Amino acid sequence: MKTPIRIMMMSAMSVLGACQGTLRPAVLADKSPETMAEVTGVLAKAVNRAQIQLGASDPTVQSMISVLPPPPGPHESNSPAMPIVFDIVLMGEDCYVRSREGGEMYALSGIACAPAEAGN
Repeated sequence: MKTPIRIMMMSAMSVLGACQGTLRPAVLADKSPETMAEVTGVLAKAVNRAQIQLGASDPTVQSMISVLPPPPGPHESNSPAMPIVFDIVLMGEDCYVRSREGGEMYALSGIACAPAEAGN
């Protein structure tokens, strides 16, 4: 029984690896208020929070974007929470953000992206 399961897992991993190979780092084509509102909405759903604050990176220059943790509550002096980092990627002509932590992908429908230059 272990052998068929192992074969199925290895087949699934190779298919996933092939899909991952078609992803290209990308940047947003613009950071207009409308674009950033759309991106913020997608990321808020991705992290399951109603309101989020984005990190300081420029997604038109860098192919990553981060969601800052919520501020500490009134009874906390500090928080060990870390930002959640997403990579901006192109799959074909479609733009996505991909969680660095779990690899989940979220479509940035209607948002223009461009391939990132090397080193971003």
